[in-house]
Amino acid sequence: MMKKIATLVITIATVMALCASLGGGCAPKAKPSEVEELRAQIQQLNSRLVAAVAHSEKAAAQLNYLTGELVSTKAKYKELATLVPPAVEAKPVTIDAGKTALIIVDMQNDFLLLGGKLGPTTEAGAKACAEYTSRIKALLDKCRGAGMPIVYTQDYHYEGDPEFAIWPPHCIVGTSGQEEVSELTPELGDYVLHKGGKTVSYDCFYASYKPNEMENTLKRLGVDTVIVTGTVSNICVYAAVVGCAQRGYETIVPKDCIISLAPSGERLALFQFSALYGVAVTQSDMITFK
Repeated sequence: MMKKIATLVITIATVMALCASLGGGCAPKAKPSEVEELRAQIQQLNSRLVAAVAHSEKAAAQLNYLTGELVSTKAKYKELATLVPPAVEAKPVTIDAGKTALIIVDMQNDFLLLGGKLGPTTEAGAKACAEYTSRIKALLDKCRGAGMPIVYTQDYHYEGDPEFAIWPPHCIVGTSGQEEVSELTPELGDYVLHKGGKTVSYDCFYASYKPNEMENTLKRLGVDTVIVTGTVSNICVYAAVVGCAQRGYETIVPKDCIISLAPSGERLALFQFSALYGVAVTQSDMITFK
């Protein structure tokens, strides 16, 4: 813009000089029409110059405003960044299959299928649930093949369950919504623990109908390590992971085998698993056996 203004100034000066020379004593007299034409040209150039300067001033004001907004936005981002926990990097883990149990938390139709009582509400959400279910299935097959014990937890509510004061009725006994998704159906010899009847039935160590069922099951299996998968990251999975870690089990969470209601919830859960409880965060394809 400044280059354009400078060009206009030079052009005006040139035309004015030419106009002066045409009217001077040392040069042939110009026709009046030629002089008038040059004067009109000067007026036109002056108008363009005034418009260019005005546009330049407006552009400069806009630039100053946007610069201020950028500085302000960067400051807000920096402030908010301090409130968001850092992402947890997945690292390879090697386990002893004979000392490890796979725990699958609440992978039930009401949570994972489109139309489930607390399931996804869009096709995109249903697709995301299906994709992570398939990753759990692949890990499940891998663990079964290694002879590891499989432990399922399930929401198992009756009509009027106290938890329905917080959440809509879901996973009601006798309905298809309470059943495990078909890809992960428990097999003979697997352990299935039912949760319900509490104000909130998130915690498999607290909310099972049989007192201490999870704790007793893990002790009976003689394992010292658990891999926790399922739904959702910052509610029932969180309770299972923390419960295992607090009881001294080496706890492993493959972050591609858990899912949350929102990415922020999962990010916070993974950070707390790692930072507060020493949980090993990994991915399903980074788990190997000794």
